[in-house]
Amino acid sequence: MTTWKPRRQVSKIILCLAGVLWLAGCGNWNWYPPSALDQDYGNSVHNNLAQSVLNPRAGLDASPAAGLGPTAGQNTMDRYNKTFTGEEKKPYEFKVTAQ
Repeated sequence: MTTWKPRRQVSKIILCLAGVLWLAGCGNWNWYPPSALDQDYGNSVHNNLAQSVLNPRAGLDASPAAGLGPTAGQNTMDRYNKTFTGEEKKPYEFKVTAQ
């Protein structure tokens, strides 16, 4: 009967240690420095808010945004779409000629 009490205490200590380790593992530990994405997070929203404060009527402007012309845009899209066609390359031919 005397061995039962120390075993119970040891099991309680082990259970407590396991609980502490489990809670430590689930915590938000910041082991690594923040990435570039973390550092830049939210800047686009702040930039858009600042732009809307500077010019609140900008969303009502119906003129198109500056960019590629229609011909250049079409050529770019054609080149881009050709990358997905999967054209087979012509096999290399080895020719031997007699002299």
